[in-house]
Amino acid sequence: MRSAIKFPLVLFVVTLLCFAGSSAAQQVRFEDFSSIANLQLNGSSHQATWLSQKVLRLTDGPFWPFGPPQVASSYFQVKQPIASGFTTWFEFQMHNPTTCCAPGDGVAFIIQNSTATDGTMGATGAGLTALGAGRGGIGYAGINNSLVVEFDILGNPWDPNSNHVAVQSCGQSFNTPVHLPGDYTIGNNHHVESCLLFQSQQSINTTIPMLGGACTTRICQNGPVNTVVIEYAPPTGNGNSGTLSIWLNPPLMEGTHTPKPGTPTVVPPIAYTINDPGYGLALDTSQCQPGQKNCGAGWVGFSADQPSNGTTQDILAWEFTPHVATLITKQIQNGGTPTTFPFGGHEADVTYPAGFQNCNPNCIFMNVLATPWNQATFFKQRLLGTGFANEVCVTYLQTGGNCIVYSVTCQDQSGPVMCPTEPPDNEILIQSSFTTTDPISPTNADFLEGEPIGSSNWFSIFTSYNPNDYDGVVSGKGQGFSDLVATFQRNKP
Repeated sequence: MRSAIKFPLVLFVVTLLCFAGSSAAQQVRFEDFSSIANLQLNGSSHQATWLSQKVLRLTDGPFWPFGPPQVASSYFQVKQPIASGFTTWFEFQMHNPTTCCAPGDGVAFIIQNSTATDGTMGATGAGLTALGAGRGGIGYAGINNSLVVEFDILGNPWDPNSNHVAVQSCGQSFNTPVHLPGDYTIGNNHHVESCLLFQSQQSINTTIPMLGGACTTRICQNGPVNTVVIEYAPPTGNGNSGTLSIWLNPPLMEGTHTPKPGTPTVVPPIAYTINDPGYGLALDTSQCQPGQKNCGAGWVGFSADQPSNGTTQDILAWEFTPHVATLITKQIQNGGTPTTFPFGGHEADVTYPAGFQNCNPNCIFMNVLATPWNQATFFKQRLLGTGFANEVCVTYLQTGGNCIVYSVTCQDQSGPVMCPTEPPDNEILIQSSFTTTDPISPTNADFLEGEPIGSSNWFSIFTSYNPNDYDGVVSGKGQGFSDLVATFQRNKP
């Protein structure tokens, strides 16, 4: 069988995706926003076109000479695993500002599991419909149980300047955009206080390059395209904290969305445990196993607002990769059309040969469970003592430094069934696409299938490895399905 993981240029809509062992999750992968079917749009957020690209537009920009303020939020419509760790990458741009004098207001990445909003600030809704306050609230002010990384370009009374990055959370209480001591007014709430994370100046950076466009007396320029990578690593031992790391416009390893090693973060890495009961968030644990640590899910997305001096604020692309086992279930496509399983920073494809017809009579669905494995642990437990002990699994970037094993099963409306098979002369194409820093090449790559699932009974289905511009694609062919893993020979150039 042959499996492929490729880096898509569009969001593939997932029919069903469950987070194994924790919360439900559907994968977030937008190379543009030509489809917004999986997004909840609140306030002024909508799909738009900028420079021939479909974007997620949070605010519309200028209304000459002045126009009504706008406020927006947008969330992926399925909660994502948060407490187990994640990597997210996105690009945003602020452009078409009002000419003169203080266009704004800013964009924020938000994680929340809110149950309420503060109506006195002007916030509304909860959960998927949570829309924070505008007029300096950047669309998240007043949302409880939230963590935000804001990119602010307008100086309000509570801001140290008009160009900064800050991490904001008041734990399970209502969040605010205030960074300075004292009471401030947002809407009808006259006692809005700081939610700068831990009240620490290490949670804010006021000396960054311009996020938006510079303004003269009469003209404002478009801002640059800004690239952001945010990574959360959960605690690794008793008493340890997790770590929240944020990069702004880092140099990326070629062909990846991963900062080059040694690239400094925009604020120092923050010792923070996102589901700590004292200062963290109350995440959704409805799918967690009893006693399971580092488990919990929440809504992820963006917010923004603009004052009467508006700026068009766009999200250009977005990817969110959980660091935990995740299951996607999709209807198998007819022969010649790939069935695509996107897992944020990596992807699996299964293509049946021409002539295969699904739904004859029953429609068959394929389940692909992507499980992260430590490279050394996988070698000791799954490869050592086999005919492939000279190989190691490939570590995929954006997974917390893990290899990925894809376990494939099938079902129809009545329950589990055997996946459709093909004769040896008409094999199934299987591919996996990924980015990695491992020294894998067309001459040392391999692609293994282990049968049954969970065993160490490996055999090679490898046909090729293509290190293309965006990612590597390892391919194989076979007749059936079980465990699949990309590997390479350590001692072969």
